[in-house]
Amino acid sequence: MVFSRRVLAALLSLMVLVPGAIACECEEPVIIDGLEAYDKSLRKDRDDVEGFWGIYLDWQPEKGASRSYRMAIVKNFYDVYPEADYLGVVTCDLPGCTRGEVKLLLTRTGKRGEFDGTLLVTDVDGAKGRAILTDDAENGRKNSVLDLRGMKYRGHVMAEWMVRIKNG
Repeated sequence: MVFSRRVLAALLSLMVLVPGAIACECEEPVIIDGLEAYDKSLRKDRDDVEGFWGIYLDWQPEKGASRSYRMAIVKNFYDVYPEADYLGVVTCDLPGCTRGEVKLLLTRTGKRGEFDGTLLVTDVDGAKGRAILTDDAENGRKNSVLDLRGMKYRGHVMAEWMVRIKNG
């Protein structure tokens, strides 16, 4: 009887402590004002990479993670991710989207139109690599494609590119 009380007490302690420990490993997604980010991304004096973009993500091998997003890329005017020069902020309410969630971090390299990028896949992990701003080969629109093939998650290219939806 004494042994079973000790076991029960230990199990109850674990039930209280373990969820707290698990919660500490993951951070909540960073949410900023999505409408403000959208407006700022289309301001007249914006940088070339700023704007309103569409992206399709294929998060395989993560089961069921493929989805489309609409995202505003804006200068990092916010007090989040200080290492990033630009933030990609979700602007849609599609299933699996959270309006205002920061999903993309871009940092200038020394070369025009090239960025070190992180596409946030989970709270603690993401696709990392080079993102390159380029022209649309089909219609010749300048700075209208953001090539993400250099960014990989667990060895997998999740998105080939982002396409500019609106210039302002």
